Amino acid sequence: MLLLTTTTLAVCVQDTNQYGMDRRDGKGLAQLLQELGKLEGLKWMRLLYCYPSYFSEELIDEIATNPKVCKYIDIPLQHISNLTLLAMNRPPQAHTVTLLHKLRDRIPDLALRTTFISGFPGESEADHRELVTFCETFRFQRMGCFQYSEEDGTPAAELPEQLGPEVRESRRDELVSLQQRVGEAWAKTLVGREIEVLVDGHTEDGEIFGRTQWDAPDIDPIVFLAAPEEGLPPLEVGQMRRCRVVGTSIFDLEAVPVA
Repeated sequence: MLLLTTTTLAVCVQDTNQYGMDRRDGKGLAQLLQELGKLEGLKWMRLLYCYPSYFSEELIDEIATNPKVCKYIDIPLQHISNLTLLAMNRPPQAHTVTLLHKLRDRIPDLALRTTFISGFPGESEADHRELVTFCETFRFQRMGCFQYSEEDGTPAAELPEQLGPEVRESRRDELVSLQQRVGEAWAKTLVGREIEVLVDGHTEDGEIFGRTQWDAPDIDPIVFLAAPEEGLPPLEVGQMRRCRVVGTSIFDLEAVPVA
């Protein structure tokens, strides 16, 4: 599914980067991004829900070099412990870690978003601690965590060693708390930079807010925008404005338009 506004496009399906694998001409997501990049008026393309098994070298290069592709990739990893990944039928840890480092090494200014599941059936305390240590070390710019819940008809619901709700919740809360500290620290590194901000709307208090290329709508932090400097046009929803980051509000940014 492609979600298109006047300036932005989100490429989001289940396993987005499998796009084109069923095409006889061999054209995949890299070629799609290249062609979409030719559209006048389109400023940003954002990749959501990319499965870690399907990153070609060509796709990585296109994300790195296409100025209209947001330097933001959403990869829902679910876990990092090999035993838990095996139970989830996900790619092994070694493949995932190698890919994550490759993406960071080759795509300048990249923000990585992921999601994890806490309390999956059979997840041991050691498995959880391995995940916590990994998040502390790798420091995802954006990360969400959900506690596991049984869904009727799924294989996981039939697995033994279902964990109690208190364990699921406490493990989730630990990861969420960790990510709040990581996100706050990363926001502070942006203070003083000039960045492009898409003006999104108004808060209930009447403040104008927007988002950067590193922020997907509804799930990521926002940018609180001050009035433009003298001589600049007023802010309008839908505009892409050059702004200087002047402060932070936890992991949200505060910025003033400079162009």
